[in-house]
Amino acid sequence: MKLWQKAALSCVAVLAAVVAVCSAAMLLYARHTILDISRQQTLAKQRDLAASFSEMAGYYLLDTDSDTVQDSLVRYCFDRFADDTSVLMRGGEAVSSALDIDPSALAGTAGSQPWSSLRDSRDVFEGKVRGRDILMASGTVLVRDEEYTVYTVVDVTDIHRDLVRMALIFLAVSLGGVGAGAGAVTLLMRKGAKPLAALSAAARRIAGGEYGIRADVRSRDEIGALAEDFNTMAGAVQRHVAELSETAERQRLFIGGVTHEFKTPLTAILLHTRLLQRVNMTEAERTASLRHIERQCTWLESMTQKLLKVITLRQGIVKKPVPARELADRVRDSTRQLMADRNVTLETDCGGEVLLADADLMQSLLVNLVDNAGKAYDPGGGDRTVRLTIREGVLEVRDAGRGIPAEAQERIFEPFYMVDKSRSKKLGGSGLGLALVRQIADAHGARLEVDSAPGRGTAIRVLLPK
Repeated sequence: MKLWQKAALSCVAVLAAVVAVCSAAMLLYARHTILDISRQQTLAKQRDLAASFSEMAGYYLLDTDSDTVQDSLVRYCFDRFADDTSVLMRGGEAVSSALDIDPSALAGTAGSQPWSSLRDSRDVFEGKVRGRDILMASGTVLVRDEEYTVYTVVDVTDIHRDLVRMALIFLAVSLGGVGAGAGAVTLLMRKGAKPLAALSAAARRIAGGEYGIRADVRSRDEIGALAEDFNTMAGAVQRHVAELSETAERQRLFIGGVTHEFKTPLTAILLHTRLLQRVNMTEAERTASLRHIERQCTWLESMTQKLLKVITLRQGIVKKPVPARELADRVRDSTRQLMADRNVTLETDCGGEVLLADADLMQSLLVNLVDNAGKAYDPGGGDRTVRLTIREGVLEVRDAGRGIPAEAQERIFEPFYMVDKSRSKKLGGSGLGLALVRQIADAHGARLEVDSAPGRGTAIRVLLPK
């Protein structure tokens, strides 16, 4: 069973219970009120009748009247005020009665229903006599030392029938009201559940891979807030999925690039190894092959170390104070042979400031920048200088080489990207140096800037956080 159906059933059950309780309370109150009014009217009528009869009988009857005259006068005085609900009895016998019920039944004589089956309610008896519902008020009156009982008997059978009809009407109205309320509640619940159904449908579509789907719910209630949170979550999921997809694609390209880069040196190593084993070579040729194998192995070792650094830089780093001059000296020592082989001069310019960084990683960053700057010069004369400047938290490596086209400047930090692949391979490039530079800069929270143009050189700046 759906949630809106459960909620609708619960609301209908509560509505039915409330209507039933309220209807029952109103019926009981109406019955009590109507019967209480009838009792009060019966009691007042009996008292008025008894008082009027007693007063008139006391006025007309004389002590010298015979029993026959007295009986006639008593009946006359009573009949003057009596109606079809009045009974006058003496000693269990009816003196005057206009009832359509045998008066002897009221006195509890033999063969009649005893009054013990009736109940007393403020001097008014209520019960059934010969299958009819009656109210009876009674009182005694002394006339010439004779005790008479004055009864007022009201037939309330019709009132009870009216109460039953009223109960049936209330039942019908209540059932109609509950039915109408149930229909309205069902419609409202179903309409109110539509946003949840929309959220559910959107969730299923997102689970099916449609990460751009959003829930179209604009209500200003809790469901609307839930929809906004859902859309926020869906956006986050879409971003994370996009990031994972991008990462997976980069990893695929990364692995493909590694495979491709490893293929060339490994092929050369394998070829020279086979030559050394199978071909008669001169000492000079053997030495050249061994040197070629050594260069390829050195290149593979260097590229492996760079790959490992690129991978492990995703872990946290520990920053410590590093004197700028000491860092520059370490870079100079690490690149001295590289610069000498390329006939390039490295100049450094730094003050006495202290940087907060990982010294080894920052050295690796600068070595890669200096190495790339040294490769930027074409063979020949001219100024072949690379300048390393460290001032006020800005590390800059500048050359006066070929420069980088504008369209390539955004991609030079991507793994395995090379502006001129053929030239980079000749110079021992792997396309990982600047990717490592970006990883180290990101690990330090630094920002990279590239200032370059073809024919006027390149400056790459690393701006450390203040």
